[in-house]
Amino acid sequence: MILPKQNQINHWISTAIKEFAQTDEDFRTGFYVKEEIPIQSVHVGTAMSYASLARAKFLNSDPIEKVRAEFANAAQYVMKSFTMAYDPSDPDYLGEAAVLEWVSETIGIEGMNWALMSADFKLAAQMGSHYRTRPDGEMLSLRANRYANALALTLQERQKEALPLLLAQFEDYKKRPPKSPAARNYYSLMLALFGIVAKDREKFQQGVELQLKSYWPYAKSEGKDTDEEFICDNAVALTILAQRNLLWPKIAQAMLPGGLLLQNAPLP
Repeated sequence: MILPKQNQINHWISTAIKEFAQTDEDFRTGFYVKEEIPIQSVHVGTAMSYASLARAKFLNSDPIEKVRAEFANAAQYVMKSFTMAYDPSDPDYLGEAAVLEWVSETIGIEGMNWALMSADFKLAAQMGSHYRTRPDGEMLSLRANRYANALALTLQERQKEALPLLLAQFEDYKKRPPKSPAARNYYSLMLALFGIVAKDREKFQQGVELQLKSYWPYAKSEGKDTDEEFICDNAVALTILAQRNLLWPKIAQAMLPGGLLLQNAPLP
């Protein structure tokens, strides 16, 4: 595995810590209320900082328990945005005042990924249970919505309900093959998740390999010189889920570091 320079890792860690301190200060001074900044957006931003810290700590060779704890923090902050929107038992429940752009498909997928990367499957199931299609029907795309819902159902051990969503998307791909980068990205995710749901190791492996291929241009452009250049969250999260579901995929690929995976997964 190619590693970044130590000064880069140190910068990512210190940046995340500074971001947490600034967020605490802004809460204390009432900055978000004065500026009318949705608190859901703050929680999602904090989640991203925790995910960055987790990746940086892994690249820094910190103990895996500490890395996973930061991924768990990231997932919990994403989940907070969802409970504020959908869970009346949350003391900060917003109901109709919720800002639904902060419970989008991609945000939900990130939260579920980070829960899986924490290796806390109870947390992953909780995150999955809070994800849902927006009540106003808005979605980033049908393929993103189907994947997010299928992943959420799988995390809740509801594979029979996830399968029709995946098959429906594959039918759409037959009519319109995935050619754009976004379409190919979701095709790879759908294929890998289908492999997990159907317990088809070959399909899973094909999906992950396509996901890494799809991720490469991002890693070398927008993601370059960030912690995301070295770790593909989608690939890691799905591989952990595959291990959980008694698949034993090949590992040790670029941006899919074996050290982030389950080390004592049950054999198939």
